[in-house]
Amino acid sequence: MRKPSAQAALAKPLPRYRAPVAKTLRSPIPPPALQRGRRSREAAELVLLIHAGWVGMALLLVACLPAWKADFDKRMQPAVKGAPTLKQPVVEASRNHPFQTRQTLFAGGSDSLVARTVGHAEGTRTPDGRKTRAYYGHKDPGNGAWNLGSFSFQHCREARYNCSTPEAADDRQLQRLQSQHAVLLRRAAVAKLQMTLAEQLNGIDLANQAPLAALSDQGYIDRLSQAKQKGFNGQDAILEARVWSYWSPQKKRWDAPGLGNIETSIRHDQERRLLAIARAMAMVQQQVAGLQDSQRALNLLKLQPEIVNPYAFSHQRSDYLWWDAGYWDAKLQQQRQVPPGYDPAYDRGFANGSTF
Repeated sequence: MRKPSAQAALAKPLPRYRAPVAKTLRSPIPPPALQRGRRSREAAELVLLIHAGWVGMALLLVACLPAWKADFDKRMQPAVKGAPTLKQPVVEASRNHPFQTRQTLFAGGSDSLVARTVGHAEGTRTPDGRKTRAYYGHKDPGNGAWNLGSFSFQHCREARYNCSTPEAADDRQLQRLQSQHAVLLRRAAVAKLQMTLAEQLNGIDLANQAPLAALSDQGYIDRLSQAKQKGFNGQDAILEARVWSYWSPQKKRWDAPGLGNIETSIRHDQERRLLAIARAMAMVQQQVAGLQDSQRALNLLKLQPEIVNPYAFSHQRSDYLWWDAGYWDAKLQQQRQVPPGYDPAYDRGFANGSTF
């Protein structure tokens, strides 16, 4: 018996459904010549990018070098870790000498140029201007009086001064030194002598140490003029003037009881004080006014400033003085003021100071 057509249709198997398969498109392989051209273009672009980078770095270096140099100069200034910030003296830089006017020499009180240089010669101030323990009071080794302040002022108990603090003692002595400095300038004008900054500071220091030696006839100004007539210059002339200002023409002998009335002792002490003034003066000038343009030659390869030597003497130097100078430079962590090997005593002091 034949099945109905509907049943026959249902009994017939249906065809299986197959999802269409996407055909993957394969890019044709470029010819070798095209590949080589593409690589050449990529290499050229890379070289161009590298050159552009170098040019950009060069332009950046040129633009930033002045700022780096200024920052380097600032960092190369003498500095001490933990040192207090000092009130810097007012500076009116002139073409020949900064600090040359009377106002700038004494401006700033206890932090004036005079206080810092003379104070270092007295041992009450460090070369960078900091105050030592002696600043706050010490017994004078010569006459036993009580010294106070930067200038070792020993008249505070007198009624006309009546001071009890080192700052007040500095104010009193600065007033005296300004008057004595005016006398030095008048005597120099009569002698037709134009004093340099170092000559003025040494005259002021001598007035602080021994007013008669600085201000009397045949004192500092007369001796300085005589030294220059004999051919002495610079520090040598100053040293001769300081030493021979202690010679008394009336007594025909040395008149320096505190120094034993012996020329060798007088010369050693005056050279020590002269060197101390040169050291402190150089540090103040670097801190406030910076080095002169002729002394600021910058080595662009090493980025190191030219060494400046403020301690140059043409005659035989004292080992003790130069050891002390090297010790202080190392102790203050500042650059060498004397090139290595230039002076053995300085080298020993610098090596010893750097170990503290």
